[in-house]
Amino acid sequence: MVSILENLVIVVGGLALFMYAITLLRETLGKLSGARVARILERVSNDPVKGMGAGAGATIMTQSSSITVLTLIGFVNAGMMTFRQSVNVMLGAEIGTTITAQLVSFDIGFFYWPLLVIGFFGMMLAPNDKWKNIFKVMFSLGMIFLSMGFMKDGAKAIIADPDNTFFVDAITEYSAFPIIGILIGTAIAGATQSSSATTSLVIALGAAGLIGLPMGIALAMGANIGTCFLELAAGIGATTPAKRTAIAQTMINVIGVAIFFPFIGPFSDLIAATSVTGNPAIDVPRQIANAHTIFNVAVSLLFIPFVGLLVKFCERIIPDKEGEIIGRHFFDDQMLHLPQAALLEAENEMHKIAETTIEMIRLGETALLEKNMDDARRIMNLEEDVDERCRATEVFIDKIREEELSERDIIWRMKLIAMLTDIERVGDLCENIGEFALEHMKNGVAFSNSGLRDLRRMFSLVEETYMRAVEALKTRNRDLAKDAEQLEDEVDLLERELKTAHTKRMSEGVCMAEADTVFIETLRNLERISDHADNIALDILMDR
Repeated sequence: MVSILENLVIVVGGLALFMYAITLLRETLGKLSGARVARILERVSNDPVKGMGAGAGATIMTQSSSITVLTLIGFVNAGMMTFRQSVNVMLGAEIGTTITAQLVSFDIGFFYWPLLVIGFFGMMLAPNDKWKNIFKVMFSLGMIFLSMGFMKDGAKAIIADPDNTFFVDAITEYSAFPIIGILIGTAIAGATQSSSATTSLVIALGAAGLIGLPMGIALAMGANIGTCFLELAAGIGATTPAKRTAIAQTMINVIGVAIFFPFIGPFSDLIAATSVTGNPAIDVPRQIANAHTIFNVAVSLLFIPFVGLLVKFCERIIPDKEGEIIGRHFFDDQMLHLPQAALLEAENEMHKIAETTIEMIRLGETALLEKNMDDARRIMNLEEDVDERCRATEVFIDKIREEELSERDIIWRMKLIAMLTDIERVGDLCENIGEFALEHMKNGVAFSNSGLRDLRRMFSLVEETYMRAVEALKTRNRDLAKDAEQLEDEVDLLERELKTAHTKRMSEGVCMAEADTVFIETLRNLERISDHADNIALDILMDR
């Protein structure tokens, strides 16, 4: 009994090491290619083939179909992707998740030690962040194969133990009932929240001879269902389209298993022909991995003609909610599972807020100089909206895990928070101008014609300065950032020039005395807007 427990601990310990190695690999690949994955998912179209390609590529790069699907739920929840588009990507994710099984089905023998040694010392001596992550990928792969060795050795020891006939006989007896394998695979994947870990464990048990091909296929099929639990939980508090995404993921996997279940026997015979070296320790792992791949590819291809039907069915069982707001922000907490996507979408939300503040500058000009009461009131409403969105965005950025970001992304995350503050302050300054306009109209104050011309010049130059800075933020364009800095210097000179001209007009009695404070304070607020534009431009110029 003690021997059995020791060997079971080795198997479970190997599984734990494997899950850690996969997590490390996923985080490292995220640092190397996470932003690319986010952009791939963000730009996905209605074309099912392109959608599947995006899903497969994203899952290969993240090494987790769960991460891909959770990110999809976030995109749908934020209104950045339609439910139908998410289904197409989801079908591709089912294919991408098979890569890990194919990888670990090969027995590389002694060679995981060189991967560990080169990877470890390479991380210590790497000249920069990029090379450090490349060596970390090698180290992670070494740990993956090492953990597979532990699981195989533990399983082989269980079989070889002469006092363990009951345990082996029980597995042999239950192997005659594939439904039990499916349920066990579902339970293990549900507990580990990783179909890759479950399938790799199955491959290790197959390599050790503890289970045969039919049982291995059943367990792998169950793993596909078990990995849906996390997505279903994520959909509970989500918007209606996001709930449909979680349900569709579950239906695809459950229906796929239901279609293949009656044919596990013939399917096993077919798969057995994909690896026939005559060595079960080599053949069974390869056959299980091939079965996993063929099953997922077949299910995904099978569903392509029925995507429309699946979408309509999910829309029927989860109807639209009256008055539900979708896409309030460009981001959703489910995106936090892929930090690079979260960072990108927080940045997109900032672009959206910045556009609103540009509109507020224009409204400030018409409200103050044309005495437009409606525009002044609109500024007040927009300022409340900008404040709320800035707070929500800052909270979201604070939730993004720095440990899964590259060094450059960590710095960029800090810059985004600083630039978000600048954008929020621009909204406050526009609110001040709106208040000046209301006060101006209430007291019947009027500017002189020359005073109006000067303020229009200031508004025009400040708007151009801020627009250049915002465009530089959107495009990371250093030339635009330099333009914004140069224009900010011109704003400072213009402010001094206009103040001097205003003082002269006041001394000559050209301007009303009541207009003095509003004129000077408007210039001051506009100059401060250009200062914040300069701050944004400087952050872009310092981004390396």
